[in-house]
Amino acid sequence: MSPMPSPGFGNNAGVNASKAVVIDTSFLICLVSDNRPSHATAKTYYRYFLENNIAMLLPTVVVAEFAVKQPPEDLPLRNFVVEPFNFETATTCASLNAAEHRERLSGQGQRDAVKDDFKIIAHAVQSQALYLITDDRDTMAKYCARLQERSLVAFQIVPLWKNFEIARVNGTGQTELGLDSNTELGH
Repeated sequence: MSPMPSPGFGNNAGVNASKAVVIDTSFLICLVSDNRPSHATAKTYYRYFLENNIAMLLPTVVVAEFAVKQPPEDLPLRNFVVEPFNFETATTCASLNAAEHRERLSGQGQRDAVKDDFKIIAHAVQSQALYLITDDRDTMAKYCARLQERSLVAFQIVPLWKNFEIARVNGTGQTELGLDSNTELGH
């Protein structure tokens, strides 16, 4: 077993939650798999988060899911803050009532995956992150939408399947014009 990288691991001290994104497993898969349709989008968001000092919170639940098919050492671990599933996160997860939401969504999603999705959502709530980034529109995005409708979560979903849009993650909701220094605005 290889040693765990130390920078940021298991320690969210100093992480500014107002500038934090919780990473879902599907984001990691897209980030490292160049054959995935959302690969380029995942890379663009990843670069944006790094360049703008947005902490990327990596729940240990996500590490466990990712490790089923690929070694977590394949990830750029030094750039993530690993978040353990602890007592506070567990009680937050329970308060979101995964069973109720599982029934309302007609059993969509494999049972273990549903439980893991709610653990990841609980991380976002517990850490007061602004964003949760995912490529999972069939379950994770639907669970989050239902929880948002009931005002149980305040973070925003960053959907990889919709391509990169700076307004989703820049805190202002404004898009950039994409003008270079030679472009005249014409008054």
